[in-house]
Amino acid sequence: MVTRPRPAGSSGFASSLPDLPLFASLSPQARAAISPAFRPSRFERADVLFFEGGPPEWLYVITAGYVKLVKHSDDGREVILHIAMPGDMVGGVSAFGRRPHPFTAQALVFTTALQVSGTEYARVMKDHPDLAHRTVTELVERLTEAHEMAKSLATERVERRIARQLMNLVDRTGRVVAGGVEIAVPLSRQDVADIAGTTVESAIRVLSRWRRAGLVTTIGGRLVVRDLPGLRQVAADEPRP
Repeated sequence: MVTRPRPAGSSGFASSLPDLPLFASLSPQARAAISPAFRPSRFERADVLFFEGGPPEWLYVITAGYVKLVKHSDDGREVILHIAMPGDMVGGVSAFGRRPHPFTAQALVFTTALQVSGTEYARVMKDHPDLAHRTVTELVERLTEAHEMAKSLATERVERRIARQLMNLVDRTGRVVAGGVEIAVPLSRQDVADIAGTTVESAIRVLSRWRRAGLVTTIGGRLVVRDLPGLRQVAADEPRP
């Protein structure tokens, strides 16, 4: 069963809407006009926003936290297609064609979002072409990522797949700390396996080897890249000196 969104209250909603990149092209008057269509909601860690194959009733714009978009393989393993972050839209298919959701969306941490029905969002896009353009652009980016993931699973070694996904997260969320560059998204060993479409045993072996080589470490429960050029070489499948 999909977790019922918990009302987040109205405080903070008025200030969060103007700051979201999705709405950056809209004037303050336009943002005020569309704000009644959205309602703030919150999800605890592991809450499910919607399931793969479920009815496309709602879409969400993440305002805080992280949401993993998961596809299940034929053998039952999870593959994380994308990790949505503040400003990202999740479930945009609900505004187009009324097709079932193509993946499961699950909160990785406590997460807040703006929730809107697909039919209402379609109406908002019709009234605001700039918003429609940004929405389509984001959906195309997610589709491209899914195609790249399929190609990676078919052609690349596990070590390179993990490195590529971690570098993507470094580029999107990395912050400099004393030990290197920290990935802000909290990742379990299973999560690392799932973002690369491999087994947790394989992910553990790769991470252990990288720790011994000084590429990565864990500080305060977060994965930290100690040797950024070295990990980038692995991601590019280049031999290390």
